Amino acid sequence: MDSIAEYIKEERDVLYLRGQERAQTKCVTNLLQKLNLPFEQIAEVAGVTVDFVKSVHRQLTEK
Repeated sequence: MDSIAEYIKEERDVLYLRGQERAQTKCVTNLLQKLNLPFEQIAEVAGVTVDFVKSVHRQLTEK
C-alpha cells in the first residue's frame, strides 16, 4: 500500500497549514501572556513574523 505522503505535500495541505497556524497562535499567546518580552523576541522564539505577533496581541487586547 502506498503512503499518502507521496501524493500530498504538507506545505500545500490546507488542514496541515491550519493546524500549524493554530499551534503558532497558541505559542505566541502563551508567550505574550506569561512573559514580558518585546514582540521581536517573541517572534524569534515562536518562528513567526513580528506582524503575526502584533496581530495575536491585538486579538487578545480586543477580548
